[in-house]
Amino acid sequence: MAGHRIFIILESPKERMEYVRFFEELGFLVDAAPDGSNILPAIIEKKTALVIADLATPGFSAADLLKSITRKNILCQTVLLSEEPVMDHALNLMALGAMDYLVKPVQLEQLELCAKRAVTMILRKQKIKKLDRKKNKTVEIVTKDPGMTKLLDLAKRVADSSASVLIQGESGTGKELFAKYIHEKSGRSDHPFIAVNCAALPENLLESELFGHEKGAFTGAIARKIGKFELADQGTLFLDEITEMQFHLQAKLLRVLQEKMVDRVGGVEPVEVDVRVVATTNRDAKKAVEKGLFREDLYYRLNTIPLVIPPLRGRGSDLELLCDYFVKKYCKIDGRNVKGMTKQAVSLLNRHPFSGNVRELENIVHRAVLLANSEFIDPNDLMIDKADLQGEPAETFDPKGSSPEPSSLREMEEKMIFKTLDQTEGNRTHAAKILGISVRTLRNKLNEYKERG
Repeated sequence: MAGHRIFIILESPKERMEYVRFFEELGFLVDAAPDGSNILPAIIEKKTALVIADLATPGFSAADLLKSITRKNILCQTVLLSEEPVMDHALNLMALGAMDYLVKPVQLEQLELCAKRAVTMILRKQKIKKLDRKKNKTVEIVTKDPGMTKLLDLAKRVADSSASVLIQGESGTGKELFAKYIHEKSGRSDHPFIAVNCAALPENLLESELFGHEKGAFTGAIARKIGKFELADQGTLFLDEITEMQFHLQAKLLRVLQEKMVDRVGGVEPVEVDVRVVATTNRDAKKAVEKGLFREDLYYRLNTIPLVIPPLRGRGSDLELLCDYFVKKYCKIDGRNVKGMTKQAVSLLNRHPFSGNVRELENIVHRAVLLANSEFIDPNDLMIDKADLQGEPAETFDPKGSSPEPSSLREMEEKMIFKTLDQTEGNRTHAAKILGISVRTLRNKLNEYKERG
């Protein structure tokens, strides 16, 4: 039991000290208090395994404590002591999550069994959470680009802090993936990752979505709604496209970040929350501040840890790596047997601007995996708009595996024909026109090369 902590709440000093000595001799770390004030923060901070509390202790509400433990998903068990059995009360508290309800006087050996059972339950839950986290791990950022590697290292180093993070970058660069990566690497990974798209909801709905509302707060509020901040308590709240949020809500968000308290719409008392905020935008947030579109104080509050994700066109070394990753991913998902891409296909993708970044590349590769007629994806499987291509195609096709420098006039002729066909994406009429020969001559040449093997 060494290392596990028990919190004892008893009004009687003599009884309290007796419990403390008993559990310390068993190897537990023990805290004790004569009343129930501020018990929850202490449980969270010290990772208490078991609370033993007398229901008659001043300032102690067992129901409130149990509700908070459940709402915040805290791994802590509770044993409640009562002077006399009240069956309805006992059943209600057990329904709220109490591990046991004992009538005094209680034998210390009975409490020892409770403590051991509490530790066993917590260890089992921790093991299940660890297995679930391993099973559900989905965050994988594929890169060998030096800039991206530095960003990943920075994200990993700050993950376990409570600092807010602002991730900027074009659409499709993987901003949400970075947010999930930070959450997964943090001490909050056992708790929720809640995402909200600030651009997808109008102001009135977004306020309710973020902060919640009380019953009757406005027309249609027929019941209390718990907001995303409360749902993300102890975890991470991901605010996508934060610069699209209205000024009114920006002010309210700033207050939550500063005070760690949420005011529900129509609420009377604020609700305490412990949330790490990761925000993203595809705008230049600093310019949005200069134009008066975003609050400067909120910008600096969010921008504690700034991450700027480069576009795919700035990660040239990652293109082929990502293609290979997506081919394998969608072969597994869709049951296909594609082994990779031809050099011509990769060359074509290198000339594509990818305004949609990694998300666009993933869609192109997924489609190509489904359409491929052979083991390797070729340019015809990619289905991209040739008008968007930039630069000249790289010389990647060598049908006979010869050296770059042709050793004869015949080889030079053959190489030129295949290079021109590659440039015209296999269009023989266009290729023949460029070469200054007839389509029939081109066809005969190709048949000749084919027969020669």
